[in-house]
Amino acid sequence: MPESYVFFVPVCRLPEKMFMNRKNRRRNAASINLEGLETRNLLAAFGTPWPEPRDLTISFPSDGAGIGAYTNNISQTLDTITQRQQWQELALRAYQTWAVHADINIGLRNDHNLDFGAAGFLQSDPRFGDFRIGAFPQTGLVANSLPFQSVAGTYSGDVMLNSDQQFQYHDWADEIAPDPATLGVGDRDLFSVLLHETGNTLGVDDNALDWTVMFRQYTVPKGILTQIDIDALLQIYGARTDPYEPTDNGQLTVATLIPTPVGFMADFDVIRTRGSLSNSADIDHYEIVPLTGRDDVTIRVRTAGVSLLKARLEILDATGQVLLDAESASVFDNDIRLQISDSNSQTPLYLRVSPSDPSDIYSVGDYVLEVDYRSEVVQANDPVFSDYDAGAGALQTNYSLQDTELGANDSIADAISLSPETLDSGTRYELPSSVSAATDIDYLKITSPADASHRLVVTVVGVGLDKPRVRVSLVDANGDSVGASGRLHGDGTWTLEVAQPEASKDYYIRISVDPGSIVSVGNFVATAEFTSPSTQMNLLTTGDVDSSVDEFVRWTAAKTKLYRFDLNASGGETGESVKLTIYDAFTREVRMVMASPSDVTRTAFAWLPQGEYILRLTLLSLPETPDVNMTYTVSVDGLSDDQDEDDEDPEVDPDFDPYEYYEYSVTDPSTYYEYEPMYEYDYYYYEYYYYYEYIYSPV
Repeated sequence: MPESYVFFVPVCRLPEKMFMNRKNRRRNAASINLEGLETRNLLAAFGTPWPEPRDLTISFPSDGAGIGAYTNNISQTLDTITQRQQWQELALRAYQTWAVHADINIGLRNDHNLDFGAAGFLQSDPRFGDFRIGAFPQTGLVANSLPFQSVAGTYSGDVMLNSDQQFQYHDWADEIAPDPATLGVGDRDLFSVLLHETGNTLGVDDNALDWTVMFRQYTVPKGILTQIDIDALLQIYGARTDPYEPTDNGQLTVATLIPTPVGFMADFDVIRTRGSLSNSADIDHYEIVPLTGRDDVTIRVRTAGVSLLKARLEILDATGQVLLDAESASVFDNDIRLQISDSNSQTPLYLRVSPSDPSDIYSVGDYVLEVDYRSEVVQANDPVFSDYDAGAGALQTNYSLQDTELGANDSIADAISLSPETLDSGTRYELPSSVSAATDIDYLKITSPADASHRLVVTVVGVGLDKPRVRVSLVDANGDSVGASGRLHGDGTWTLEVAQPEASKDYYIRISVDPGSIVSVGNFVATAEFTSPSTQMNLLTTGDVDSSVDEFVRWTAAKTKLYRFDLNASGGETGESVKLTIYDAFTREVRMVMASPSDVTRTAFAWLPQGEYILRLTLLSLPETPDVNMTYTVSVDGLSDDQDEDDEDPEVDPDFDPYEYYEYSVTDPSTYYEYEPMYEYDYYYYEYYYYYEYIYSPV
């Protein structure tokens, strides 16, 4: 029998003496060196417009979607106060209340119920809206929200209600506030909360003016924007315009001609033009000359996924007589379709688009006007855009497969060259595409910037409920591996990482269908980002850690927030890394774990409730190099903005730092806790983590 056994067991017990009370913590802090934190840098970044503000979308994830360590419970929270479409309409109306004033559109789309913050596009991800509405239990606030900021990833735009609050439904009909007698102590008017939070997600900052919607605290119901609120939005996006109407077409006599494109194939093609109703009194007229020999023509006004406009469509003859008309059924079903027969007898035809109700908030927005001569049989085969509550429909990226090619970019020589999108975080590439057969292969070419630093991160994931399982690799121009480490996550997302990419170098992403995949056709989204240090991040702590002792930092968070942590490790050898574990200082629950190999900066997000935390830095070394030392740096930023409760002191010291922290070390780990080394082996396809301790036993 061998003299020792190896048991693979997790060891998560923390030292009792780590958990000091506040009084002792303050006394001990005086004897150590602390890194200063600038309070105002830890607030969400406001004033930054969305990249494509006329193409924004909103979606409603179902209960159960992950929010960090929590799960979404928005329906469970709000279904008890009113019908689901009623509270969802309040969220839509909150966005539309802002959108009518500025150059922005918010369209409603379906949500595939992925976790909040899933890897993907910073805007226009085909799997969910730019704005996602969720809820989970929080402390010290009414709600959280995130404006657009590249360091937040797809968390940007999300609204998180505190599900522990008592929300009340009021529809604000005719802009009349709820009767105060109907609101109990602690009740929050839902529309007032949503109107404030949606302003935050559009980039409008809180203020100290208690009569405005954007006042930093919830006080009384406020469902009407003040001019101060509106001016703050206009500073970011400008006043609403109509870029699609170079000359006025408000009258039939000045109707905009929609020409038939050269080479137009009436049996297969659709003529599309984009328009906009820039205010509630706006009316657009168009003229079409029906094709000879085509008796039937279908006219559509598409607004689903484009804006929240509720429109009226009319088909008129040359005298202005209305031949057919229809209007949007609701803000949840706002597309319009009309078909006219014997169209040649009515040459020319005129189309009029106007608000269905000029007094309604949904009387403003962009639309797509379609002229379609195809037969009804052909039209019936069109992929149907999913309803907003349809979930993850198969092959649903916009309307159909993004890319139907087969054999066009199956080699490095024919690779699709992607165009970079430069953001604060560096150079980023985004592409929605497809695999159109089990044998389809896609090569995507990306080029690193001349000042490439830190790392290259590539993510690829299938889209839809029945999505193909893909294989992903990263190679150079010769087809050789570039030494990327890779992980296949539980949700099917591939993440590839190059620790130190070369400057001005071409990299190629190879995407194919896994031979074991049941589904062989479908869409995917691919992103590639050459990361660089962000000026938004704030230094939390830095120091050295060795294999004999861990380092600890005690940290206080005054509010529930979404925090981003960047961990950099340096000074180690290949296979060595530093692990950061964040524990609740009192319950000892693990809130977040991340690890960074030597000379790499990695990022992780965590929703942390109000409270105190222990940050533990552990050096992960290989067995053959037990006595090593590495340098670590932890940076942090509070990305979300919270709306305070009304019972908080409005005279809060503006210099109060809610992110104060205190640092100390445990010099003799054997005195306080069972120390467990953790070895990380990062292979190409998978990442294995082994926790173990040696237990010796006599023969």
